[in-house]
Formats: sequence, C-alpha cells, structure tokens
Amino acid sequence: MESVGQVREMLAPDRAGIALRIEATGATADAASRSLAAKVNRVLGVVTAAGIAEADTESDGPTVQELYETVRDERGREQVEKRRRTGYSAAYGLTLTTSNLAGLPELLPRLSEAEGLVSGVEFSLSDARSRLLALEQRAVKDALERAGRLIAASGARPGRILAIAIPGDEGMDMRRAGRPMKAAAPAADREIRLPVRPGRITIEARVSVTVEIVAP
Repeated sequence: MESVGQVREMLAPDRAGIALRIEATGATADAASRSLAAKVNRVLGVVTAAGIAEADTESDGPTVQELYETVRDERGREQVEKRRRTGYSAAYGLTLTTSNLAGLPELLPRLSEAEGLVSGVEFSLSDARSRLLALEQRAVKDALERAGRLIAASGARPGRILAIAIPGDEGMDMRRAGRPMKAAAPAADREIRLPVRPGRITIEARVSVTVEIVAP
C-alpha cells in the first residue's frame, strides 16, 4: 500500500538578498568606465558601512557598450537611415546578502542615494535545507501513521516498508507568503523609515511510503 505524508511550516525569513544595478554613461568607453567605477565605489562604501562582508557580495560585470541613435539622411528622393554613435554606457550588477533585516529601512535608501538601483529584495531562510530534512522525517512518520490506520481499518496489519520516495523528486518546496520588495526610493527625511515586511515562507515536504499489507 502506498501512503503519502505531508508536513508544512510557515516561518519568518532571516535573510535578504538585495539585487542592485549601477549604470553610467560617457562620451568615450573610458569616461563611462570611470564614471561607473566612481558610482560602484560609493555603493560599496555604503555596503561596508552596513557591515556586509565581502563574502556576502557577488558582482556581475562590468559591461560597456556603445550607444547609438538612428538618423535619416535625405538624398534627393531617397531617405537613408543610419546609426550614429552617441556615446557609451557601462553597467555593473551587485547582489548583497544580509541577515540584518531590521537595518533594511535605512540601508535601501542609502544604496539608492549612492546611485545603486535596487531592482529587488528577496527574503529567504538561512537554514532552509536542514529544516526541510527535518520536515521530511516528520512526513515519513505521517505517511506510516496514515497507512497504519487504513490497513487496520481493513482488518489487516502493516508489514515491511517496501519503499520510500519523494513524489516527483522535486526537492525543496518553498513558497513565499507576501510579496518581495521591488525597489527603494531615496528618503527625503531620515526620520521617515521605509516599511519592510518580509512576510513568511512556507516549507513543505511530501514523502511517499509503500507498506506491505499482512492479511489477518
């Protein structure tokens, strides 16, 4: 007999991942790169002041590309479109991880003031894997209890455990209750704090157990 045990918990997150994008433009590639470097260093200064370690920062970039505009060149009755280079743009991505959720209302505006564009904040659990393993053990017990009740109701008794599996082998099933923050705007007044509501994260474990049925 196959029985499925299912256990879930709703937990408050204890970690936040902040995605930043820093952009700059210039007449030349070197000018754009220098401008970008100045902005990145300002943002990293805010990050360091917030106590976020280098190991908890991940960079993506930099990238530098040409900027163009389309112009029309009239030659008699013909109109020919051309691309004309207008400068260069440079970009740098940065992902921060912090466990100081209480400090986010102050950190996010400061990152924006340093010209770090906050594209998203995702909340998570630092020990999600160990919590899932514990839930899977409870799910096995739940499946065995269900199987035992049903088999007993039929007048038989449970025998050996023939198999244990995770249905679909999907691994960790984590759902967010609430929405992640998407952006932060500069604070006009330091006394006005940006509200941060991490919500809760649901961790769910499902385990299938196949139990032998022993006839009375």
